[in-house]
Amino acid sequence: MTTPPSPFEGLQHLSAPGDPAERAKAAGAALQAVPKLQQWLRDIRQQAVGEMRDEGMSHAEVGAVLGVSRARAQQIAEGRTTGKRAGE
Repeated sequence: MTTPPSPFEGLQHLSAPGDPAERAKAAGAALQAVPKLQQWLRDIRQQAVGEMRDEGMSHAEVGAVLGVSRARAQQIAEGRTTGKRAGE
């Protein structure tokens, strides 16, 4: 992969030519921060779903907007995670 996936283009500098030790350290620090980034993004998503619910949208409507099932929209609203990473 030569470029980071959207929306992480701002991390492109981590692959720039230069001192490989510094690149490795910077990439390692970014990797260590991934769990905190995931939690931050989950919190943002949960808050946004809560706002949609406060505006009167049903879980089914929220799910349709997000491209997920009604049940998954409800899980997001409640702050529940699913899958292997949920317990990590």
